[in-house]
Amino acid sequence: MTDELQLLDETVRAIFAKHFDRDTRAATGREFPRELWTVLDKSGLTALGDVESGAGLAELVVLARAVGRAGAPVPLVESAGLAAWLVTGAGLDLPPGLTTCAAAHPDDDLTVVRAGDGWTATGVLHRVPWGRDSDQVAAVATGEGTTFAVVLPIPDDLRRGTNLADEPRDTVRFDGVALAADAVAPTAVDQDALRERGAVLRAASMGGAMEAALELSLAYAGEREQFGQPISSFQAVQHHLVAIAEETMCTGMAVQLAVSASPEQTSFAVAAAKNTAGCAARIVTKRAHQVHGAIGVTDEHALPWSTTRLWAWQDEFGTTRDWAALLGRGVLADGGAGLWPRLSASAGTGEAG
Repeated sequence: MTDELQLLDETVRAIFAKHFDRDTRAATGREFPRELWTVLDKSGLTALGDVESGAGLAELVVLARAVGRAGAPVPLVESAGLAAWLVTGAGLDLPPGLTTCAAAHPDDDLTVVRAGDGWTATGVLHRVPWGRDSDQVAAVATGEGTTFAVVLPIPDDLRRGTNLADEPRDTVRFDGVALAADAVAPTAVDQDALRERGAVLRAASMGGAMEAALELSLAYAGEREQFGQPISSFQAVQHHLVAIAEETMCTGMAVQLAVSASPEQTSFAVAAAKNTAGCAARIVTKRAHQVHGAIGVTDEHALPWSTTRLWAWQDEFGTTRDWAALLGRGVLADGGAGLWPRLSASAGTGEAG
């Protein structure tokens, strides 16, 4: 990690530590932490993905990892990593307020047509992160034979939903919603590109959640005693801790390779990162709960903040099976002679991590 990325990581860590500690989380319950979001917004982090900010995917991966590590219930990845990037990349201004981003769900179907000086939008966006708490949603729409970036106001009659971690995932319907001319612009980003970027950022968040699970497991194994000695001295528990550390490290490396992959290797590297994170999530959550025992499933303990997110996030921006299938199709298409060149292709022509 470069000095600049290290400084960004320390800054985000400090914000979460000061404004979203354990007591604050308990007091907030399932309500959206507006005070924390205001701090993140004033710090400029919610717009870090603006194409004019100078930040790239490497910086946004640092943000995503920090969100996962803190278990913070805020759409920082969706706002900074996706919405700001999609909207400003199309030449639109990022509107004030909280802008979430559609999750590139396979059933999303949004179209726009010209109407006078403006546009009309029709369609449905599924499982929009924090839709109920947002002022608007950025999404990809089709119309006139091309692809558009669109910013739409959130309607009041959305259908509420949640993922396994109780994070809002709402379905939003638009029936001929009138949009201003400056809310729609052509974009080179299609649903697949949005899903791919979301996948690498979600994998980064999963890596952060695994770090938190590892830290909690190490601490508990060092404190909890059986037969007069810490359970960390038992070989079976040590095996669990090593397995968690291994999977956490593998996920972090896979994400870094995706960030630094060459343009030709990006899709394959992103698929490998999200697939690696999904496979690791099953191992990390199982082993961490085995280390903690019954206390690890209580509301009072912090472990579920990480493990429920890992279970939920492995299915977002493409499931583990989806990305594994993409990897398989890529390998088959290359043929036997193409396997080793693909696996050994050098990374580093993309962004530095």
